[in-house]
Amino acid sequence: MQRVLVACVAGASSTFLARRLGELAQSEDIDLSFVPTPIESLGATNELVALSSHVATTEVLVNLTSAGIRYVVLPENVRGAFGAEDALSTIASFIHDEGATLGSPVESLSLKGHH
Repeated sequence: MQRVLVACVAGASSTFLARRLGELAQSEDIDLSFVPTPIESLGATNELVALSSHVATTEVLVNLTSAGIRYVVLPENVRGAFGAEDALSTIASFIHDEGATLGSPVESLSLKGHH
């Protein structure tokens, strides 16, 4: 099972989002787990980092890219657990896209049953 780090600043919203993403992934038979992670504690990692748009500042993106950390910026409608379906679709699309450039966000795709 691949882990995805859900980056946050304060912690509450990423916890809600990680929990909801885990529920959705399980219901969709997607083999991913989600771990809320404070942005300041991200070190060198091979795991994908998911960033809400409000966390994805230029400084954060430059730092992640410089460290060689793969990341995906989630759609702007994702706030806490709200928009989790779009977040999961974006993450799954990013992982599925073998040609994705390091650190490049991808367009959201519909999962079965979600539009």
